[in-house]
Amino acid sequence: MSWYAVDALDEALAETRDLLLPFDLRTWVRLAVITAFAGLSAPQTPTFSVEAPPEAVFEVTREVSVSEVLAVAALVGVAVLVVGTVVAAIGAVMEFVLVDVARSRDVRVAEPFGQRLGPGLRLFGFRIAVVLVGVLASALLLAPVAAALLLGQLVWLLALVVTLPLALVVGVGTALASEFTTAFVVPLMAEDGVGVLEGWRRLYPEVRADWRQFGVYVLVKAVLLFGASLALGFGVAIVAVPFGVGTLFVGPVSATGLAALVVAVVVGLLVVGAVSVPTMTFLRYHSLSVLDRSTVEFSLR
Repeated sequence: MSWYAVDALDEALAETRDLLLPFDLRTWVRLAVITAFAGLSAPQTPTFSVEAPPEAVFEVTREVSVSEVLAVAALVGVAVLVVGTVVAAIGAVMEFVLVDVARSRDVRVAEPFGQRLGPGLRLFGFRIAVVLVGVLASALLLAPVAAALLLGQLVWLLALVVTLPLALVVGVGTALASEFTTAFVVPLMAEDGVGVLEGWRRLYPEVRADWRQFGVYVLVKAVLLFGASLALGFGVAIVAVPFGVGTLFVGPVSATGLAALVVAVVVGLLVVGAVSVPTMTFLRYHSLSVLDRSTVEFSLR
């Protein structure tokens, strides 16, 4: 018995090679923009730490009231929420753009983004619902612990016997729903112009009938994601480690150190893009190839 997820590896690699080679800078830059939003977020992103020396610390000359701290925290929280919502909405639309690029091999951003805005926003709404279910699962897990701490009665921890397995089931279910929606439902939506629920109505009977095939897909995808995390982490380390060593000799707040920081950030973005573009493209081609091999009515080409 052949497995869709295993057989699709060679095809995904060939499709990725055909899309990305021969090298074209505009193609890679456009794909970097698309993959920065679409699909799975990068397993790691480069982070840099700049420590100020003691003489660079400014003394606070007046007391800051609690109300001021709360006001600043509220503003920061609102800003983070707004930015996160916008980025997530753009990412949902980019899911469709990436599918269109993978199927047509015509790498564009602006035009397909406008065409896929409606389905992308519907996908965004579905993802919000999935996140809320995940929050509910977390609440089920934390509620007995919180009750035991607040009331001082350890008997509340006995509720974990029920809530822990339930939270695990809900958590795994939401994770699978999110993965299958991105990998399989989005292509069905893109092909037929249907909504998320209609896409699931088409997919679910096939998943239930061929659950072993899709179970192997989950295992293969987990291995691929682990390998992608290692590759991206290695790429980031190539930039981060020399920069960290350099700041020991140059000084992080000197002019040379700041220039080195700018160079390191730019190089780091280039390295992350060079790794994430083929990685994300391959992962998307793999899921599309699996869907093409399944009994679901879908064709990659």
